[in-house]
Amino acid sequence: MKVFENRVAVVTGAASGIGLAVARRLAAMGVRLVMTDLDGGAVVAAGAAVRSDGCDVEAVQLDVRDPGAVERVADLAIDRFGALHVAVNNAGIVNRGLAWELSLEDWRRVLDVNLLGAIHGVRSFVPRILATGEEGHVVNVASMAAVLPQERLGPYTVAKHGVLGLSDVLRADLAAVGAPVGVSVVFPGRIRTGMNPIGTVEPSTVADHVVDAIERQRPYVFTDDHSVGGVEARLQAILAARADVIT
Repeated sequence: MKVFENRVAVVTGAASGIGLAVARRLAAMGVRLVMTDLDGGAVVAAGAAVRSDGCDVEAVQLDVRDPGAVERVADLAIDRFGALHVAVNNAGIVNRGLAWELSLEDWRRVLDVNLLGAIHGVRSFVPRILATGEEGHVVNVASMAAVLPQERLGPYTVAKHGVLGLSDVLRADLAAVGAPVGVSVVFPGRIRTGMNPIGTVEPSTVADHVVDAIERQRPYVFTDDHSVGGVEARLQAILAARADVIT
């Protein structure tokens, strides 16, 4: 997508961290925004801050686990701005524990937000993007956990693997119908956010990558050099396993 001026984007999880950084970066490109977050007060304050920079912003509370609420946000984008071109499915949470000790509620909470939340975004936002007949883009924020599992992060790892798969399937589906809509999946590493206060990379770096990915149609977006060796070793192990296929 080459044109940003006066395009319309929805960003979930936009009250802080990566979501807010992406919203600010898109606003600087002239994009009109619908910013959402589970914390209604925080996203309204964040929206006011972005608006003070001269951007046209709607900021609303949203629980991405609720498909009806996501649908209403999609309608809001159309009612307020007349179109939708970009969807950034960023909302996410994390918990920790051994996979067999975490309760089903622990599993459901993370899967509902991180994976079903992105699915709800695809189901509600993509039809509106397609309806414009113009270039558009979907950005799904995954994690390095989508390509390099870590201990005690079972629900988060499973959800983020799902976001990677969702992104690949969505890209193939859009290509199959000839839609001018790109899909990027983002793999942030050690980003300094509320979820990871000891991170070493600023959210603004992720935002720069997101805008570049939209502009250059990058399908896979690594934002830093976190665990390069581990990711490569996993990929090589998977490829090497092909040699063990019994025919």
